[in-house]
Amino acid sequence: MNITLETPLKDIPSVGEKRANLLEKIGLGNVFDLLFLFPRRYLDLRNFKKIGDIVPDEIASVKGKVLTREEKRFHQRNRKSYLKVAISDGSGILFLVFFNQPYLKNVFTLDKEFFINGRVEMFNGQMQMVNPLYEEYRQIKKDWILPVYPLTSGLTQKYMRRLMKFIIEKVEEYPAEILPLEERQKLNLPNIKFALQNIHFPRSDINLEKARNYLIFREFFILQLGLLLKKEKNQRISSNVSVDTGENVIDIFQSRIPFKLTKTQIQVMEDILRDIKEGKIISRMVHGEVGSGKTVIAVFALWLFSRKGYQSALLSPTEILAEQHYINWQKFFLEQDIPVALLLGQLPESEKRKIKEEIKNGKINVLIGTHTLLTETLEFRNLKMAVVDELHKFGVKQRERLKEKGEGVHYIVMSATPIPRSVALTFYGALDVSVIGEIPKGERQVGSYIFPLEEKEKVYEFIRYQGLQGKQGYVVTPAIEGNEDIESAIEEYERIREKMPEIPVAILHGRMSYTEKDEIMRRFRNKKVMVLVATTVIESGIDVPESTYIIIEQAERFGLAQLHQLRGRVGRTGDTGYCILVPYSSDDKSIMERLESFVETKSGFEIAEIDLKIRGQGDLLGVRQHGIPPLRIGNIVKDMELLGLAREKAESVIRLLPQDVIKERFLREVFINE
Repeated sequence: MNITLETPLKDIPSVGEKRANLLEKIGLGNVFDLLFLFPRRYLDLRNFKKIGDIVPDEIASVKGKVLTREEKRFHQRNRKSYLKVAISDGSGILFLVFFNQPYLKNVFTLDKEFFINGRVEMFNGQMQMVNPLYEEYRQIKKDWILPVYPLTSGLTQKYMRRLMKFIIEKVEEYPAEILPLEERQKLNLPNIKFALQNIHFPRSDINLEKARNYLIFREFFILQLGLLLKKEKNQRISSNVSVDTGENVIDIFQSRIPFKLTKTQIQVMEDILRDIKEGKIISRMVHGEVGSGKTVIAVFALWLFSRKGYQSALLSPTEILAEQHYINWQKFFLEQDIPVALLLGQLPESEKRKIKEEIKNGKINVLIGTHTLLTETLEFRNLKMAVVDELHKFGVKQRERLKEKGEGVHYIVMSATPIPRSVALTFYGALDVSVIGEIPKGERQVGSYIFPLEEKEKVYEFIRYQGLQGKQGYVVTPAIEGNEDIESAIEEYERIREKMPEIPVAILHGRMSYTEKDEIMRRFRNKKVMVLVATTVIESGIDVPESTYIIIEQAERFGLAQLHQLRGRVGRTGDTGYCILVPYSSDDKSIMERLESFVETKSGFEIAEIDLKIRGQGDLLGVRQHGIPPLRIGNIVKDMELLGLAREKAESVIRLLPQDVIKERFLREVFINE
């Protein structure tokens, strides 16, 4: 039969309908899908240890003959069973335990020799491996590096290898090359046939590395090409707006705010003006250090359009933050006769209806709010600028929904913490990127410290001392209600109130009503409250500059970037600030090393890189809200260099393409849920 990339797997000899259904479960429908099912690891049969040399908790490969085998049931009436096999190579004995695989008693027969790979455990004084990988020695001919595939129940590694080998030998075509030969040679990349053959059945470590590099580059290149095409498509329609982009517009803005702009703030404003001058629709991400002044950039963008009669909107993740923006900037807009309003979900219905009516009629130019801005009942008359604060708190669909409330809407998203370049290229590669790296002078002198749980009383003494000195601060816990291992905000609030009745303390969390939260924040700003116990609701940009300390309970439960964001809530007036971490698992060496790296690192960019390396890309790519497909083989942590090369090459290709090459079909194939 003729086998092409589109050939359904059910039509392949040896597959049939039953196996085709099983293959469908792991996303395999045709030959193309199968070829791009990459091994999750390899069983290297060239390197194995003597059984007598293996030690508990290591992952090891050994070779041995079957001495005995024994099948047992957990209970007479229970159909569940396990098979226990003893193998030896003369240096020692290793027991293999297989649960609920009774057919293996016909595989592990006496005197057969096997390669075994798995984690070594010590059980009742015996070395054992549970459900290890295995290969019969006599069946191995020339493939000494065997692929290990992700499977579902009913499929075996042996069958998948046989099927993959058949397809690789019989398929009549391979996917088209992404780059011509000359370009691949410059990048030291092989061709796709070599890559697919050697990713599945590598003849050597060198061949495997070459295959991986090609396929990782290919994956990144296609992704980056799609992101760049999407960006060009979004920006190529002229927005037909009349906005002042003169050289003195930033000076005018500067003259109307009470503080001096930093060099990097001015640079980002110039980036925004340049986009407009070039006739592009702004599609830009702004990220940078905590306290570097991203909010000023947002206000500049809103002001730039609203002063010319257009409408602008600022979407915030929390009502507290939205209200804070409104309080801080309401006077700025009103002094220039720019109507501004705050729209929150917890406002009275009559007030919401009034604001929505004025937005629809164009009587309000600047609207600040939360998710309420995304409701279908909210209609703008001429929305031209949308700013999304804390972009990671919103899904890609939510962010896009705000843009869809107008025609040719300019779009800026803000990130509260620095983003590693690899993450920016992968998740936000369809946006231009501006970085604010400069902290305003005199701000952010914060010392960070770790106090283990057994020294918690010293922390309480510190809180009392700060309160008596007229200093305010936060105590942050990771949950509202506790269980056996989670100290809740409510419990901590009661404890502090009992220990220091002379210090005014309040509690703030996400389940409170808007009115309650508003009253507590008002009292905290007015120094009626000295200690604010809160959940991470304060993470998103709460700005009470006089706060001098933050205590973070169960610090090990927070990511480093999140800790850095919380640390940014204090020390904002030039006075020394304090960030105290109280881990509840100080015996765990890896936890303490992670927290110590945070204490020693002040730069948010460095912390973001450390956090990414610790967490890996799994946490990031497990969320589909970014609107990109999951990576099959590339890893944005380990393969940063190839990611950068792929971006550069995609940019050079885009520059050579005429605009009419941008295809909707291509974008649909590359992107998910967009």
